[in-house]
Amino acid sequence: MEANTKFYQLGNGGSLVFDRDLDALSDLLDRPHPKFHGVEINDQPGGELQWVITADLRGKMEPPTERILFSIKESNWLDGLARALQEALARLCGQHVTELQGTRFAHFARHDTSGEPMALSSHPVGTRFAHFARHDTSGEPMALSSHPVLKYHVEHLDFMLHETRKELDNARVYANQTHLALAQHADAFKILSKDRKSLRQQRAKKDATIARLRAKIVSLEATVKAQEDQLREMEEEGEDIQGGEAFMSDDDDFEEDEYTDVEDYEFLEAGEDDFIPIDVDDDDE
Repeated sequence: MEANTKFYQLGNGGSLVFDRDLDALSDLLDRPHPKFHGVEINDQPGGELQWVITADLRGKMEPPTERILFSIKESNWLDGLARALQEALARLCGQHVTELQGTRFAHFARHDTSGEPMALSSHPVGTRFAHFARHDTSGEPMALSSHPVLKYHVEHLDFMLHETRKELDNARVYANQTHLALAQHADAFKILSKDRKSLRQQRAKKDATIARLRAKIVSLEATVKAQEDQLREMEEEGEDIQGGEAFMSDDDDFEEDEYTDVEDYEFLEAGEDDFIPIDVDDDDE
Protein backbone atom coordinates (compact mmCIF):
# COMPACT_ATOMS: atom_id res chain seq x y z
CA MET A 1 0.00 0.00 0.00
CA GLU A 2 1.47 3.33 -1.09
CA ALA A 3 1.80 6.10 1.49
CA ASN A 4 -0.37 9.20 1.20
CA THR A 5 1.82 12.13 0.10
CA LYS A 6 1.33 15.82 -0.66
CA PHE A 7 3.44 18.63 -2.11
CA TYR A 8 3.29 22.41 -1.79
CA GLN A 9 5.49 25.11 -3.33
CA LEU A 10 5.37 28.86 -2.81
CA GLY A 11 5.07 31.30 -5.67
CA ASN A 12 1.73 30.05 -6.97
CA GLY A 13 -0.49 32.64 -5.26
CA GLY A 14 -1.45 30.53 -2.26
CA SER A 15 -3.55 31.97 0.57
CA LEU A 16 -2.29 29.97 3.55
CA VAL A 17 -1.07 31.72 6.68
CA PHE A 18 2.55 32.93 6.35
CA ASP A 19 2.40 32.13 2.63
CA ARG A 20 2.55 35.72 1.41
CA ASP A 21 5.20 36.80 3.92
CA LEU A 22 7.45 33.82 3.15
CA ASP A 23 6.99 34.35 -0.57
CA ALA A 24 7.85 38.06 -0.25
CA LEU A 25 10.90 37.29 1.90
CA SER A 26 12.17 34.71 -0.60
CA ASP A 27 11.86 37.27 -3.40
CA LEU A 28 13.60 39.92 -1.28
CA LEU A 29 16.52 37.58 -0.57
CA ASP A 30 16.53 36.32 -4.17
CA ARG A 31 16.20 32.72 -3.03
CA PRO A 32 14.30 29.92 -4.78
CA HIS A 33 10.75 29.40 -3.59
CA PRO A 34 10.62 26.91 -0.69
CA LYS A 35 9.15 23.45 -1.22
CA PHE A 36 7.21 21.38 1.28
CA HIS A 37 6.76 17.61 1.08
CA GLY A 38 4.31 15.72 3.29
CA VAL A 39 3.90 11.99 3.91
CA GLU A 40 1.35 10.26 6.14
CA ILE A 41 2.81 7.68 8.51
CA ASN A 42 1.52 5.26 11.13
CA ASP A 43 4.12 5.02 13.89
CA GLN A 44 2.02 5.69 16.99
CA PRO A 45 1.22 3.02 19.61
CA GLY A 46 -2.49 3.77 19.32
CA GLY A 47 -2.48 3.57 15.52
CA GLU A 48 -3.14 7.29 14.97
CA LEU A 49 -1.91 8.60 11.63
CA GLN A 50 0.51 11.52 11.54
CA TRP A 51 1.98 13.74 8.87
CA VAL A 52 5.69 14.38 8.50
CA ILE A 53 6.24 17.65 6.64
CA THR A 54 9.72 18.33 5.29
CA ALA A 55 10.65 21.90 4.33
CA ASP A 56 13.33 22.43 1.72
CA LEU A 57 14.66 26.00 1.45
CA ARG A 58 17.41 25.95 -1.12
CA GLY A 59 20.13 28.59 -0.96
CA LYS A 60 21.39 30.97 -3.62
CA MET A 61 24.16 30.05 -6.00
CA GLU A 62 25.80 33.51 -5.87
CA PRO A 63 26.71 34.39 -3.24
CA PRO A 64 26.29 30.88 -1.85
CA THR A 65 23.90 30.60 1.06
CA GLU A 66 23.24 27.69 3.36
CA ARG A 67 20.39 25.39 2.52
CA ILE A 68 17.70 25.09 5.21
CA LEU A 69 16.15 21.65 5.62
CA PHE A 70 13.94 20.51 8.51
CA SER A 71 10.94 18.30 9.30
CA ILE A 72 8.01 18.53 11.70
CA LYS A 73 5.18 16.21 12.73
CA GLU A 74 1.52 17.14 12.90
CA SER A 75 -1.82 15.35 13.08
CA ASN A 76 -2.97 16.66 9.67
CA TRP A 77 -1.51 18.12 6.50
CA LEU A 78 -2.82 21.71 6.70
CA ASP A 79 -1.81 22.31 10.32
CA GLY A 80 1.60 20.82 9.66
CA LEU A 81 2.05 22.95 6.55
CA ALA A 82 1.14 26.13 8.49
CA ARG A 83 3.72 25.30 11.15
CA ALA A 84 6.33 24.54 8.52
CA LEU A 85 5.65 27.87 6.75
CA GLN A 86 6.05 29.82 10.00
CA GLU A 87 9.22 27.94 10.94
CA ALA A 88 10.68 28.49 7.48
CA LEU A 89 9.94 32.21 7.77
CA ALA A 90 11.61 32.40 11.19
CA ARG A 91 14.71 30.48 10.06
CA LEU A 92 15.13 32.64 6.98
CA CYS A 93 14.91 35.77 9.14
CA GLY A 94 17.48 34.28 11.52
CA GLN A 95 19.87 33.38 8.71
CA HIS A 96 19.72 36.84 7.06
CA VAL A 97 19.65 39.18 10.07
CA THR A 98 22.10 41.66 8.54
CA GLU A 99 20.41 41.82 5.14
CA LEU A 100 17.00 42.41 6.71
CA GLN A 101 17.96 45.48 8.72
CA GLY A 102 15.73 48.40 7.80
CA THR A 103 12.97 46.14 6.40
CA ARG A 104 9.76 44.99 8.01
CA PHE A 105 11.21 41.51 8.34
CA ALA A 106 13.78 42.81 10.83
CA HIS A 107 11.14 42.50 13.57
CA PHE A 108 9.84 39.09 12.59
CA ALA A 109 10.51 36.11 14.86
CA ARG A 110 13.98 34.68 14.27
CA HIS A 111 15.18 31.11 14.68
CA ASP A 112 18.69 29.78 14.20
CA THR A 113 19.57 26.79 12.01
CA SER A 114 18.50 24.36 14.76
CA GLY A 115 15.14 26.11 15.25
CA GLU A 116 15.98 27.84 18.56
CA PRO A 117 14.52 31.38 19.06
CA MET A 118 16.92 34.33 18.67
CA ALA A 119 16.85 37.72 20.39
CA LEU A 120 14.87 40.42 18.55
CA SER A 121 15.57 44.11 18.25
CA SER A 122 13.06 46.36 20.00
CA HIS A 123 10.09 47.33 17.85
CA PRO A 124 9.47 51.07 17.41
CA VAL A 125 7.04 52.41 20.00
CA GLY A 126 4.00 54.31 18.79
CA THR A 127 0.37 53.44 18.52
CA ARG A 128 1.39 49.83 18.90
CA PHE A 129 -1.78 48.77 20.74
CA ALA A 130 -3.81 49.44 17.62
CA HIS A 131 -2.16 46.45 16.01
CA PHE A 132 -2.28 44.04 18.94
CA ALA A 133 -4.16 40.79 18.53
CA ARG A 134 -7.91 41.13 19.02
CA HIS A 135 -10.40 38.53 20.20
CA ASP A 136 -14.17 38.78 20.38
CA THR A 137 -16.30 37.94 23.44
CA SER A 138 -16.18 34.22 22.62
CA GLY A 139 -12.38 34.25 22.31
CA GLU A 140 -12.21 33.93 18.52
CA PRO A 141 -9.53 35.99 16.69
CA MET A 142 -10.75 39.13 14.91
CA ALA A 143 -9.44 40.57 11.68
CA LEU A 144 -6.67 43.14 12.16
CA SER A 145 -5.90 46.19 10.14
CA SER A 146 -2.68 45.77 8.23
CA HIS A 147 0.35 46.73 10.30
CA PRO A 148 2.48 49.34 8.55
CA VAL A 149 5.58 47.27 9.11
CA LEU A 150 4.61 43.69 10.02
CA LYS A 151 1.64 43.59 7.64
CA TYR A 152 -0.33 40.34 8.23
CA HIS A 153 2.34 38.61 10.27
CA VAL A 154 0.78 39.45 13.65
CA GLU A 155 -2.64 38.26 12.52
CA HIS A 156 -1.20 34.99 11.29
CA LEU A 157 0.73 34.46 14.50
CA ASP A 158 -2.37 35.15 16.58
CA PHE A 159 -4.37 32.69 14.50
CA MET A 160 -1.77 29.98 14.99
CA LEU A 161 -1.54 30.71 18.71
CA HIS A 162 -5.32 30.46 19.05
CA GLU A 163 -5.44 27.12 17.22
CA THR A 164 -2.53 25.82 19.27
CA ARG A 165 -4.30 26.71 22.50
CA LYS A 166 -7.41 24.85 21.40
CA GLU A 167 -5.31 21.82 20.54
CA LEU A 168 -3.63 22.00 23.94
CA ASP A 169 -7.02 22.18 25.68
CA ASN A 170 -8.26 19.17 23.72
CA ALA A 171 -5.02 17.33 24.43
CA ARG A 172 -5.37 18.09 28.14
CA VAL A 173 -8.93 16.71 28.20
CA TYR A 174 -7.82 13.64 26.28
CA ALA A 175 -4.87 13.16 28.65
CA ASN A 176 -7.17 13.35 31.68
CA GLN A 177 -9.59 10.85 30.17
CA THR A 178 -6.73 8.56 29.25
CA HIS A 179 -5.29 8.82 32.77
CA LEU A 180 -8.68 7.92 34.27
CA ALA A 181 -9.06 4.99 31.89
CA LEU A 182 -5.56 3.76 32.75
CA ALA A 183 -6.36 3.98 36.45
CA GLN A 184 -9.50 1.89 35.91
CA HIS A 185 -7.52 -0.58 33.83
CA ALA A 186 -4.95 -0.80 36.63
CA ASP A 187 -7.68 -1.72 39.15
CA ALA A 188 -9.12 -4.27 36.75
CA PHE A 189 -5.64 -5.68 36.20
CA LYS A 190 -5.17 -6.15 39.94
CA ILE A 191 -8.48 -8.00 40.20
CA LEU A 192 -7.65 -10.18 37.21
CA SER A 193 -4.21 -10.93 38.62
CA LYS A 194 -5.77 -12.01 41.90
CA ASP A 195 -8.32 -14.19 40.09
CA ARG A 196 -5.58 -15.69 37.97
CA LYS A 197 -3.56 -16.56 41.06
CA SER A 198 -6.61 -18.17 42.66
CA LEU A 199 -7.35 -20.18 39.52
CA ARG A 200 -3.75 -21.37 39.34
CA GLN A 201 -3.94 -22.54 42.96
CA GLN A 202 -7.21 -24.37 42.27
CA ARG A 203 -5.71 -25.98 39.21
CA ALA A 204 -2.65 -27.11 41.16
CA LYS A 205 -4.92 -28.60 43.82
CA LYS A 206 -6.98 -30.44 41.20
CA ASP A 207 -3.83 -31.70 39.49
CA ALA A 208 -2.61 -33.08 42.81
CA THR A 209 -5.97 -34.79 43.40
CA ILE A 210 -5.93 -36.29 39.91
CA ALA A 211 -2.38 -37.57 40.41
CA ARG A 212 -3.34 -39.14 43.76
CA LEU A 213 -6.42 -40.84 42.24
CA ARG A 214 -4.39 -42.12 39.30
CA ALA A 215 -1.85 -43.64 41.68
CA LYS A 216 -4.70 -45.27 43.62
CA ILE A 217 -6.15 -46.66 40.38
CA VAL A 218 -2.78 -48.16 39.47
CA SER A 219 -2.54 -49.74 42.93
CA LEU A 220 -6.07 -51.17 42.67
CA GLU A 221 -5.40 -52.54 39.19
CA ALA A 222 -2.29 -54.28 40.52
CA THR A 223 -4.31 -55.76 43.41
CA VAL A 224 -7.05 -56.99 41.06
CA LYS A 225 -4.49 -58.57 38.75
CA ALA A 226 -2.78 -60.33 41.65
CA GLN A 227 -6.11 -61.73 42.84
CA GLU A 228 -7.00 -62.89 39.32
CA ASP A 229 -3.65 -64.69 39.06
CA GLN A 230 -4.23 -66.31 42.44
CA LEU A 231 -7.72 -67.51 41.42
CA ARG A 232 -6.37 -68.91 38.17
CA GLU A 233 -3.68 -70.88 40.02
CA MET A 234 -6.21 -72.26 42.46
CA GLU A 235 -8.51 -73.39 39.64
CA GLU A 236 -5.64 -75.12 37.90
CA GLU A 237 -4.83 -77.04 41.10
CA GLY A 238 -8.48 -78.26 41.31
CA GLU A 239 -9.26 -76.68 44.63
CA ASP A 240 -12.86 -75.97 45.61
CA ILE A 241 -12.87 -72.24 45.81
CA GLN A 242 -16.40 -72.07 47.27
CA GLY A 243 -16.06 -74.69 50.02
CA GLY A 244 -12.41 -74.88 50.45
CA GLU A 245 -12.43 -78.76 49.89
CA ALA A 246 -11.55 -81.02 46.96
CA PHE A 247 -14.43 -81.57 44.55
CA MET A 248 -12.85 -84.01 42.06
CA SER A 249 -12.68 -87.82 42.59
CA ASP A 250 -11.86 -91.08 40.76
CA ASP A 251 -12.68 -94.79 41.28
CA ASP A 252 -9.70 -95.42 43.50
CA ASP A 253 -11.07 -93.02 46.06
CA PHE A 254 -14.19 -95.20 46.71
CA GLU A 255 -14.07 -97.38 49.85
CA GLU A 256 -16.42 -100.40 50.14
CA ASP A 257 -18.51 -100.85 53.25
CA GLU A 258 -17.89 -104.29 54.79
CA TYR A 259 -21.46 -104.43 56.02
CA THR A 260 -22.99 -103.75 52.64
CA ASP A 261 -23.69 -106.46 50.02
CA VAL A 262 -23.72 -106.02 46.34
CA GLU A 263 -27.36 -106.99 46.22
CA ASP A 264 -28.18 -103.86 48.13
CA TYR A 265 -27.38 -101.81 45.06
CA GLU A 266 -29.01 -104.03 42.43
CA PHE A 267 -32.17 -101.93 42.42
CA LEU A 268 -30.12 -99.07 41.09
CA GLU A 269 -29.51 -101.08 37.90
CA ALA A 270 -33.19 -101.71 37.13
CA GLY A 271 -34.63 -100.47 33.91
CA GLU A 272 -37.26 -97.87 33.47
CA ASP A 273 -40.12 -100.42 33.24
CA ASP A 274 -38.81 -102.73 35.92
CA PHE A 275 -40.75 -102.81 39.15
CA ILE A 276 -38.88 -103.81 42.24
CA PRO A 277 -41.18 -104.84 45.09
CA ILE A 278 -40.11 -104.01 48.55
CA ASP A 279 -41.31 -106.19 51.39
CA VAL A 280 -42.74 -104.26 54.25
CA ASP A 281 -43.89 -105.92 57.42
CA ASP A 282 -47.54 -105.18 58.09
CA ASP A 283 -47.89 -104.53 61.75
CA ASP A 284 -51.68 -104.60 61.54
CA GLU A 285 -51.78 -108.23 60.46
